[in-house]
Amino acid sequence: MKSWLSKLFGMPVEVSPIEKVIDKLPHDGEVTKVYEARWVWYHTILAVEIAFTNILLLAILVAVLLK
Repeated sequence: MKSWLSKLFGMPVEVSPIEKVIDKLPHDGEVTKVYEARWVWYHTILAVEIAFTNILLLAILVAVLLK
């Protein structure tokens, strides 16, 4: 498809962004290390958000009970 567009319009076709990202990925088992690190950070952020939500819900409950 890219070569067809290049021939038809005479414009150079750039490499897709997906191919650029795939080329930058680490190889040889480092992908799992990166995945595990991101998994830990993702779930840590989720835990903090849930804790913050629970604190807000408790504050709302106390405010309603005191009225």
